[in-house]
Amino acid sequence: MRDLNSIGRIGIGDHGAVTRLVFSIKELRSRQLLIHLMRQAGLKIHIDAIGNIFGRFEGSDSRAPAVLAGSHLDTVIHGGKYDGPVGVIGALEAVRTIGENKIPVRAPLEVVCFVGEESSRFGFSTLGSSLIAGEVHPKDLKNAVDPQGTKLADVLSSLGITQKQLRALRRDPKSLKAYLELHIEQGPILEAKGKRIGLVTSIAAPSRFKVIFKGQADHSGTTPMEMRKDALVASAQLIEYVEKVCRKYSTLDRGRVVGTVGAMKIEPGVINAVPGRAELSVDIRSTSAKSKDRVARMVKVQARAIAHKRTIAVEVLKIREENPVPLDKRLLRVTREICDGKGIDYEIMPSGAGHDAMQMAKITLAGMIFVPSKRGISHNPEEWTHPDDIALGSQLLMETMIRVANEKL
Repeated sequence: MRDLNSIGRIGIGDHGAVTRLVFSIKELRSRQLLIHLMRQAGLKIHIDAIGNIFGRFEGSDSRAPAVLAGSHLDTVIHGGKYDGPVGVIGALEAVRTIGENKIPVRAPLEVVCFVGEESSRFGFSTLGSSLIAGEVHPKDLKNAVDPQGTKLADVLSSLGITQKQLRALRRDPKSLKAYLELHIEQGPILEAKGKRIGLVTSIAAPSRFKVIFKGQADHSGTTPMEMRKDALVASAQLIEYVEKVCRKYSTLDRGRVVGTVGAMKIEPGVINAVPGRAELSVDIRSTSAKSKDRVARMVKVQARAIAHKRTIAVEVLKIREENPVPLDKRLLRVTREICDGKGIDYEIMPSGAGHDAMQMAKITLAGMIFVPSKRGISHNPEEWTHPDDIALGSQLLMETMIRVANEKL
């Protein structure tokens, strides 16, 4: 908790809100602190070109594929201090405890901090783990631009990562035995059911795209209502439709779909002008690829229908398209056996939020452990998880790492 609170103080603002956007000075400071903590723990540190940090603890067989555990340190704007750091610091504490108690492990253990898990800056999530998994392609970066107009592709280029070199960061799957991630639930299920641990079966994935309505900017006082080409009103209609269609497909038997319009830019953006341009960022998610894709198509069709009816132009730009990811059943079996042996009450559940584990699952066995979030609140300064639950989750992570490192799955 000391280390977790030290990370949490970096980027803290009003009312306890934490902001550490990827590649910002504050996010870099958090990574520097982690490197210091890893060195104190005696880990061998490797940092790749994008800034992913790996702290290695050697097992008795240094040539064996490694067991990785970790998460991320970047945050959303005005977020909390638990989303991501719980997994990184929990993994560090697990490996530190293994070393302090001289617990024998055959396979090497690695604590990992991935860069850019959150999509808050560029609209592009799980950046570092996607590069490790070889899942970033030049076309994926085309529309990844932050609110200041900085392109993600240009940031990568400044780090020496050209679009031709994207796959060079991919890690050889033969060097990996498994990836484990401890994380806060970011939802209300565990608390509502009185469970202290969640064991994750699958991870929902998003379809993310921008919708740009192009009308005509006019004087707000002299332009008659019937002659306006108001891009913002068109946007409002689409936002309402996103909520309506996602409510329709929000039942579990249809693969529960959720949809969010989380960002909007309006031009010219002044009180005395009819908005001539409005840009929306749309996020559609589900654990069912079929349901997610159906709803995303419906939203795009509706955007074009709204534009046609209002005689304005519309453009739909893809940001990222991903498929839901099942996690490994063997790792789930290991965590269940440990919980059963210790009498820990747990819930088998999917994850509605995306995580680095969804990318790592493409190149190795991947598993996730959830701990409860108070009132289900996340991406918010009120995000909170009880220290006892963090301790229990870290203990379960440690024992799972030991089992996986020493046994044949």
